[in-house]
Amino acid sequence: MIDRQEVMRIARLARLELSEAEIAQYQQDLTGFLTSGAKLQQVDVSKLEGTSHAVAITHELREDQVGTSLDQREVLAMGPAISNGFFKVPRIVEEQA
Repeated sequence: MIDRQEVMRIARLARLELSEAEIAQYQQDLTGFLTSGAKLQQVDVSKLEGTSHAVAITHELREDQVGTSLDQREVLAMGPAISNGFFKVPRIVEEQA
């Protein structure tokens, strides 16, 4: 079984704050996932041909069609902030200390 410390380590990496009940639930869930994975690793697939999909998939392709584009200046005028011809957005990646 996954221990409490491992759940807390994973929660810290994911920046999650967990209650005691959630920690216990994640211990059970993660242990179940790993147990299922271990069972799958025991299946002999050496004689099976590899596939990328469980069912056959066909892609309906169409010819490219040139159409009218939006004017860059008009589109940028709708944005809240512009910098060097692009939308300026808030930084979402934090610096690691």
